[in-house]
Amino acid sequence: MKVLETEGIFGHRELPDDAVKEIAEKLDKETLLLVVTYTTALDYMRNAEELWRSSLSTFKDDEVRWVFDPNAVVGRGKEELFKALNKHGLAKKKKRDTEIWYVLSQTLSKKYGGSLTALFEEYSYDVVSMFEDFLKNRKEEFPSLSGTKIFPHWIRSLKEKVPLPVKRVEELPIPVDVHVARATFTTGCITGKYSANGITETVKRRVVEVWREGLKGTEIAPIEMFRPLWLLSKYGCHYRKNGERPKLKECPASNFCVEGKVVVTSKRVEIDT
Repeated sequence: MKVLETEGIFGHRELPDDAVKEIAEKLDKETLLLVVTYTTALDYMRNAEELWRSSLSTFKDDEVRWVFDPNAVVGRGKEELFKALNKHGLAKKKKRDTEIWYVLSQTLSKKYGGSLTALFEEYSYDVVSMFEDFLKNRKEEFPSLSGTKIFPHWIRSLKEKVPLPVKRVEELPIPVDVHVARATFTTGCITGKYSANGITETVKRRVVEVWREGLKGTEIAPIEMFRPLWLLSKYGCHYRKNGERPKLKECPASNFCVEGKVVVTSKRVEIDT
């Protein structure tokens, strides 16, 4: 973690959602919460850097900035929302992304007056109780955000950017995407032989378990490992091919790097370490 704080990993410290810092100082707390929340809700099966570029372009455009206001979205309707989200490519899966955005807006507007703070207050900022309730009872009200990957990813992003008095953050599972899974395998946290068509539920559960158990007795929450693992994979492990490790010498985690085959993509997982 000290390496990340000083030199970064392969010279990088920032995640795609850190792009919101560009406008964060000019925003009130509620607006910042909404920008991060709406954008994170669309962070599935797409390039995160492109997503955040589109989100910021949308927010900076006076003509369509209203999409980040739940009450305005409900007032204008789904058809206008569809056009606004597509102006700067924010809705990549146009109909599905528009539907997610609109349903979230309806829930926040009708039940919480458009306030995310009111939503968190309902759970007394206990994110574990919130997570469990979202998974069991509120998937229709909070599409995407209620997922096992997106919810902890959302809380991590909010916690890093907004002063929220959230509780029991350390009990949330690590968000498992391609990068987190790949770095978990390359650092030898999980070894052996395994193959599957993409990041299966089995892979996700194993990665979550490894980091939950491995971090017991430390002051590090599993969601805090998302950043270093993501950066390690994105700028290092990603370049592994046919057993070759071209980034090994400059890698800050080189002592943990395992030999063998590690192929982790959205469509294929093949491990032989």
